[in-house]
Amino acid sequence: MWTVLEPNEEVVSALAAGCQISPFAARLLVNRGLTDVDEAAAFLKPSLASLPDPWLMADAQVAAERIAQAVMAGEQICVYGDYDVDCVSATALMHDFLSRVGAKPMVFLPDRFRDGYGLHPERLMELCDEGVQLFISVDCGSKAVEAIGRVRERGVDFIVVDHHLLGETSPNATALLNPRRPDCTYPDEGLCAVGVALVLVQGLRRSLVAAGHCTRQTAPGIGDLLQLAALGTIADMVPLRHINRVLAWHGLRRLGSSTRPGVRALAEKARLTGKVAADHVGFALGPRINAAGRVASAQAAFDLLTTEDPGVATELAERVELENGRRRRIQGEVVEAALVAAEAQPGREHAIVVAGEGWHSGVVGIVAARLKDRYNVPTFVLSLQDGVARGSGRSIPGYDLVAGLDALQSSALPTDALFSRYGGHYFAAGVTLPGDHITAFREGMVAHVASTLPVSDRVRELQVDAELDVAALQLGLVDELHALEPFGKGNRKPLFLVRGSVLAEARRVGQDGAWLKAKLVEGDSDRPMWGRRGVGAFGSAALLDATGHDGQPHILQAGDRVDAVCRLEANHFRGQTSLQATLVALAVADTVTVGRRAPGVHAPRSG
Repeated sequence: MWTVLEPNEEVVSALAAGCQISPFAARLLVNRGLTDVDEAAAFLKPSLASLPDPWLMADAQVAAERIAQAVMAGEQICVYGDYDVDCVSATALMHDFLSRVGAKPMVFLPDRFRDGYGLHPERLMELCDEGVQLFISVDCGSKAVEAIGRVRERGVDFIVVDHHLLGETSPNATALLNPRRPDCTYPDEGLCAVGVALVLVQGLRRSLVAAGHCTRQTAPGIGDLLQLAALGTIADMVPLRHINRVLAWHGLRRLGSSTRPGVRALAEKARLTGKVAADHVGFALGPRINAAGRVASAQAAFDLLTTEDPGVATELAERVELENGRRRRIQGEVVEAALVAAEAQPGREHAIVVAGEGWHSGVVGIVAARLKDRYNVPTFVLSLQDGVARGSGRSIPGYDLVAGLDALQSSALPTDALFSRYGGHYFAAGVTLPGDHITAFREGMVAHVASTLPVSDRVRELQVDAELDVAALQLGLVDELHALEPFGKGNRKPLFLVRGSVLAEARRVGQDGAWLKAKLVEGDSDRPMWGRRGVGAFGSAALLDATGHDGQPHILQAGDRVDAVCRLEANHFRGQTSLQATLVALAVADTVTVGRRAPGVHAPRSG
């Protein structure tokens, strides 16, 4: 479904005048819910001074004062992390700040295959035996009642820094920092783990100054840590609005000129030079950091982010690059097998739960995301090993994965719990269950989605920001789009509709002809094709598979009149910069019904 958003023109004009921006840029802001001049101005130029008081985070002052005490007393602090980008970034951030104020923190990153996700009681006991006097867990711990309870029984303090959903019972932690706590007054509950860690560092800095450990002038600031905050925030796909936007906006600027040897080496492997955009984090830097924890050990990624030795950084970046290549090969194999399994599954129009013996557990989350995008239904992909299934799920708008898992856990099996363990977010979750429960899980998931999310509510909607003529597509528009960066969840890349243009060129390019190189030109003109205004376009070759006016399949080719939904981007090639339309959807002209509605109004049900 293609829907053109039509904001109130009076609001657009007022915003354009108040922020001194073009009506084009103002329209994009209003489409994103920014109608107040002050709010829009803060969005366009986020200020670090706008970061809230860290004490607004529940337990932040308790945690900061306890850590300050440990730093000054020389206690052994252990930062207990996890293996994805958010957690590795948060662990590196905590480690760096603690080291700079004189502590010698120990870092423990669990092994995905030996320890699994979250706090592992046996590892915690081993660390206690090694003399740890204070634990700080990042990106996990909000539901770890038993594990933290055992640590506290040993007389060891435990601070949780997390953003996941809380359980019915909170752990007996010394402090629990989580913006989702009902009693938390911090004004943004959308932070990921690295964002919460930065709040704690702000508070710790204040406590160390108050205790006389350092002065405001000598205490390390958060400037250099913002690039770590940006890495985790963007890669974890939390909404890039409010505080997350401040962290991402400032952090990306520091990533582009980073003095961290590891970041520089990683950027070199990804062939990034100069300015770093959110896409670079999401599709180049983030996957490389993630790859270490997915197919090997997250320790290499942590060491890469924290090393001060350029030579070591180069070696670690090479290792991470190799692991990323391995991850991609494994992922391709599992995607292929999972697609075959999904096609054979009854009820796949509602939900997908597929499992494979020996599927690599490090890539099941990515594979679940691929299947979810293909079928537009909640999807779980499980790895079955030694009779135990472990895996990840991804969801679509309208279906809360954790709420669904809660419902299945309480009702799916009459005599036994369906899951050994589960948890996560609205859109992403992880599960562990006995292998012989997979069928019950699949059937229960299909039935629950079918009863709570009707097919009529699963509308794939392309929200278009404006309808433009080919002649209006100019490189200057890209400069105006840059002001809205970074793009991501909560601030999607703008989409534009171009109707009735002519496909002047349509060639399959790339390996196996998987990509389309095209050109869109003005449709209504007596001039020859080569003389009309146009714009180069690029996209998936699958977009050429269309439907004609007669309802029959039609392969688009040069000369066809088309309607296109696209993004506008700058193409840099051989020292020249030109406008490129990146195609998102393509159709024979006038075969797609285009809806129109005001921003913020929900799309109508189909059917």
